[in-house]
Amino acid sequence: MIRRIGHVMIAALIVLDIIACFVWLAPLYLLGLASRPNGRQLISAYTGRAAINGHRWALRLERVIDRVLGKGHCRQTAEAYAGFAD
Repeated sequence: MIRRIGHVMIAALIVLDIIACFVWLAPLYLLGLASRPNGRQLISAYTGRAAINGHRWALRLERVIDRVLGKGHCRQTAEAYAGFAD
């Protein structure tokens, strides 16, 4: 039962990550400042891809996210989900 609760919690965190990315990207997309949200993007992967491409905002946000979730989290997530949400 504990293992199943863990599985449910991980799925819930992924859903919250996708919602956070949508809430962040939707207004930026409407202003022409971000790519079109598609409902499958993780904020960590989006940030990681942008950091790999050298975007200053992403390099700053990456430091914050990686401080919370572990060093290299954003770039590893970007590589793991490459092609999935594009």
